[in-house]
Amino acid sequence: MSSTQDTFFKTRLLQLECHFTWDLNKNDADLTDLLNRLEEQLNLDIGREAGAARTHSCMGFVKFLLGSNTEALSNFQKSAELTKSHGNDCDKLLVVAYGGLAWLYYHMGNFAECESYLNKLREIKEKHPSVPYAEVLGEQGWTFLKFSHRYYERAKECFKKALELDPDEGEWNAGLAIALYRTEYTLQDRAASTAVDQLRRAIATNPDDDVLKVLLALRLATYKKYSEAESLVEQALERSPEHPHVIRYVGKFFRNGGSVDRSIALLKRALEKVSNAAFIHHQLGLCYKKKIMNLRHAGSHHTRGAEIKRAREQCIYHLEMATELKTGFIVAMSDLASPVRGKPGCVESRRNVPAYISES
Repeated sequence: MSSTQDTFFKTRLLQLECHFTWDLNKNDADLTDLLNRLEEQLNLDIGREAGAARTHSCMGFVKFLLGSNTEALSNFQKSAELTKSHGNDCDKLLVVAYGGLAWLYYHMGNFAECESYLNKLREIKEKHPSVPYAEVLGEQGWTFLKFSHRYYERAKECFKKALELDPDEGEWNAGLAIALYRTEYTLQDRAASTAVDQLRRAIATNPDDDVLKVLLALRLATYKKYSEAESLVEQALERSPEHPHVIRYVGKFFRNGGSVDRSIALLKRALEKVSNAAFIHHQLGLCYKKKIMNLRHAGSHHTRGAEIKRAREQCIYHLEMATELKTGFIVAMSDLASPVRGKPGCVESRRNVPAYISES
């Protein structure tokens, strides 16, 4: 290809809205961990074509970053296929998958296919000239939310812009609620919590989403709204007793509320449902860490020594599993390094980790 032709393709490609143009830096994410999480998400997306299409598209980009162009192509094609299953009114939803395919074919040197998808995208734009598309902004927001914590602020902005165009769209209300939950520090004044307000709105537009209910319960508990929080947890557990994310957050809720053994039982059930459970192992480690503290407060080390030893061994095991399954899991590494001799804590320091990093 001549330099003129290359410039022609590159100019058109850079105008697209897709993973390749969203300034996603592979150094901002643990790509192997991200891929594992996306594969787990596919299991949760069963029966949800839109969610599965989004997950396949993101997986395609991650596979490209990992150098697996053939697998990337398969994922982008699967994303387009699932999107088309929505019916005739799916053009805007195809923008991201078609953009990924155009870029991938360009990198693979298949310029005929690249141009074919560029032409498909031109036809979509001619049919729907009013941009930006809320559908694309929503897809971008979910990508930022999934890719790295460094992009949470960008995710919020995407969801806000999408909701300006379609305020009642459930998925984007849910995305904004999750982004706010992850970025809003606990406030003394409940009235100042935009996360709580948005979680309520997201639940209103997604009444079957039990993960949102548990997230709201966790946040309400920080404001001592225990009655409503417990009611939401009971609803979520009754409706989604096997959902790994529900169990994980409910486990955290019970641990924060002092019900450590109940939390441990729930989290161990969750371990049976997922293949890469770094976050669940981390929560279990924190549960055993708290159990050690409770045992020390309940009696002397002499009378509780055997129980404390067992709890410490479990704490070490689960935190080490968390750090092995998710490389760069700094919070879990910090918890693993917590000193215990003579103090309430978990394990003797085995790794050099910044001591100032706190639990997320």
